[in-house]
Amino acid sequence: MLYYKFDKNNNRNGDILLFTNQQLYEKIDDKSFKQLFNASKLPGVVRVVGMPDIHPGYGLPIGGILAVDPSNGVVSPGAVGFDINCGVRLLKTNLSKNNITNDIKEILEKLKKLIPAGVGGDSNLKFTRSEFENIVENGVPFLINAFGFGYNEDIKNTEDNGFFPNANTNSLSAKSINRGITQLGSLGSGNHFIELQYVDKVFNENSNFKEGQITVMIHTGSRGFGHQVAKDYIDKAHQVNKNYDFDFPVKNLASFALNTKDANQYLSAMSCAANFAYCNRQILTHKVRNIFSKLFPHSNLELFYDLTHNVARFEDHTINNKKGNYLIHRKGATRLDNDSYALLPGSMGTASYIIKSANSDSTKLSLSSTAHGSGRIMGRREAKRSITNSQHQASIKQVEVTSSSGESLLDESPLAYKKVDEVIESLIETKLAFPNVRLKPLAVLKG
Repeated sequence: MLYYKFDKNNNRNGDILLFTNQQLYEKIDDKSFKQLFNASKLPGVVRVVGMPDIHPGYGLPIGGILAVDPSNGVVSPGAVGFDINCGVRLLKTNLSKNNITNDIKEILEKLKKLIPAGVGGDSNLKFTRSEFENIVENGVPFLINAFGFGYNEDIKNTEDNGFFPNANTNSLSAKSINRGITQLGSLGSGNHFIELQYVDKVFNENSNFKEGQITVMIHTGSRGFGHQVAKDYIDKAHQVNKNYDFDFPVKNLASFALNTKDANQYLSAMSCAANFAYCNRQILTHKVRNIFSKLFPHSNLELFYDLTHNVARFEDHTINNKKGNYLIHRKGATRLDNDSYALLPGSMGTASYIIKSANSDSTKLSLSSTAHGSGRIMGRREAKRSITNSQHQASIKQVEVTSSSGESLLDESPLAYKKVDEVIESLIETKLAFPNVRLKPLAVLKG
């Protein structure tokens, strides 16, 4: 069996396909199932998809994909989530593990010192309101051309070329702009990180990666800016629901009917937050490059790829034998088209992977989607309550880890997550993707 299927019925407007092997299927909690079923009840839904790293989220589970027909469907801010365009990018270097063995702690100290992070942490860059509005409306191409924070090659190697169209700051609240303008160029907190890695194994001999090669992975999103955009429009969806002839299965799936002023405003604001996140990772890349250039004058850090795993966009798919342009919400899920690559980070102390599409029927049925990480097996409170410091230290082994906030990292311990190798095995078995490169961590900066 390549996937588990729950058919459309009187309560569900679309089928639910769950791409996971039996081993991980049996570990999925009831709340994740319930959230998939609730999402399938929204107007215009034609398919709901779950990934092997699935776990409960806000409205739509993390590891969930929601497809709606634009002619009679909705856009749900809750199904995108609060960290709009949370995503991952990977930088490949011309350094080897042997080149930096004695410098790992110094690299980590420089990252901690020069990259702002932590809950509510502000950036050390100052943008005028006009500059900020241009950045969130025009994305990475504008950022690079106006401020020199990178190269044209970075644009080509960023999903969507680092730019979501139809972004308009008129759709933003003053509060969201005030939160965003101070945080552009900061890492954030929680599961966001900058990780120094090395290539542990190359599965494809045609890969451009070499074993022992140093890489840097950056995981962050739209910070308080995206959070405020989501809150503003979730609240608004509740306020204007009386204008529509539908109700929400649960309040966390508050939605706007597509092709309305409300929906268009949300999509415009979401695009601003998506552009913020792409630019945020681009600025952090610029900072990382500066750190490496001072420590290793002949180093070169090339952007391999940057992708999002929290966003809604219109895409062409064939669903139930009907070819069309559907609105695809992905929360904690990554787009993986035929012949494309994706990044699948593990947890601190465990491997991350570069994966490649299997170009299969599963690729089509999953709406060209794949897992975004290893996925949690326990919530933050439970992790802090049940994982001891000694257990956590044993789980990260020799990896150097530091937190900018200075807080306990037990809620981000590898013990709070599924085993990433089990997720990879599930992707192989369901014919979604296969591993191309395995990366192991050397040092991690957490927010």
